[in-house]
Formats: sequence, C-alpha cells, structure tokens
Amino acid sequence: MFKLFAVLGFLSLGVSSSGTNRDGITNHQREYPTRVLAGVTVVDTPLVRSALDYAKAHSGESLYNHVVRSWLFGALIVSHNATLQSSIDLELHAVATVLHDLGLDLNNPDLVSKDKRFEVDGAFAATSFVEKHADGKKWDKQKVQLVWDSIALHTEPSFALFKEPVVQLVFTGTQQDFFGPAQGVTKDEYAKVLKDFPKGDILKTMNETVIWLCHNKPQTTWGKLTSAPIKRSC
Repeated sequence: MFKLFAVLGFLSLGVSSSGTNRDGITNHQREYPTRVLAGVTVVDTPLVRSALDYAKAHSGESLYNHVVRSWLFGALIVSHNATLQSSIDLELHAVATVLHDLGLDLNNPDLVSKDKRFEVDGAFAATSFVEKHADGKKWDKQKVQLVWDSIALHTEPSFALFKEPVVQLVFTGTQQDFFGPAQGVTKDEYAKVLKDFPKGDILKTMNETVIWLCHNKPQTTWGKLTSAPIKRSC
C-alpha cells in the first residue's frame, strides 16, 4: 500500500517553464551551503541548525533520531531524483521534517493542546518557530504554509500525496523510517543512516505516546496511521 501511495504521489512532480516549481519556489532559492551527515549531503543553514537544536530540546533521543533519519531519507530520495533536485527547496524540507513531531512533547503545555491532533499541534509549533527565527522571518507566507501542511498531513497519505512536492516528500521520508529504503535509496545508504542515528526503542516510545494521547486527548486521537505499524485506535 505504501509503495502504491508513493508512486501516485510522485507522479505529479514537475517544474514549470518559468523556472518555478509547484511549491512556487524559484530554483536559485535552493543554493544553500551543505555538509555531510551520516553519509548524506544535506543543507546547512543557521535556520536548519536552529531547527535541529529545537527538535532536540523537545524530544527524547529516540524521537530526535527518528526526525533526523526522516530528514536524511528525504534528502537521499532527492539525490536520486533529478526532478526533485530542481523542484524541492531543501531548507524548507529540512525544517519541516526535523520539526514534524513537536506535537509529541507531551510534558510541554505550550506545544501540546488539549483539543487538537498531535500533527496539528506540531504544525503550529513549527510555524511559530520559523516566524520567530531571524532567517525564518524572511520567508514568505507560502513557505510557512508549506511547513504547516507538511507536518499536519505527515500521517495522512490520502491527503499528503496529492499536495505540493515538499509535502509529499516529508511524508515519504518519514515513512521510510518505518518501512525501509525505497524511491532510489539504497540498502547501504539506509544502513549508514541507521548506524549514525540508531532506532533504539522508537516503536516502544511511539506506542507509549499513542497510549498517552488516547488517554488524554481521545477526541483527537482516532483511526490508525494508514501506512505505519502503530495503531492509534483508542
């Protein structure tokens, strides 16, 4: 099912003749400094580094490693796809993926509401972070909105995979952390990421988190993760 959704989602990627992709971002905006992390070349800007620090401050080790792996898998997907290389804003993708689970900082009432899905809490927390950051203040409203959409929809392939390419990519990179390499990512590349950012007890942590959500926010914790082996039924 995941592979089917992934294929359907990425069929629609493309760049217009004007040099502007479907995210509305021109190609020159993606000329960012880079570094190598776990064997993956990734964008390296003050905003991305601040997002990593913010995610670490609001996550345990296993959850932090999960969001970083999800980012790296997304970056690897891009590296194997020429269309994505010309159509994805890598800084936007990095920030959205690294911050996609802020709504799971269960001990922080400033981030976790009593009446919203954790994905929505995370989306608001991430956009607030961007809007307060010196470099994030330079982003236009569309880029901020894409962060919100990417995070709010990252567990919903029936919506995410019909949205803008970066929204699709955040979903697909996150899913690879549960299901293994796909979309051109090799087993060796995948293993290198796992070596440097091990999974540890991520499934146990996620199950405990879902139980907490069911007990504390049952009205917004419903159904199940469509493509993930973690039931959310309360």
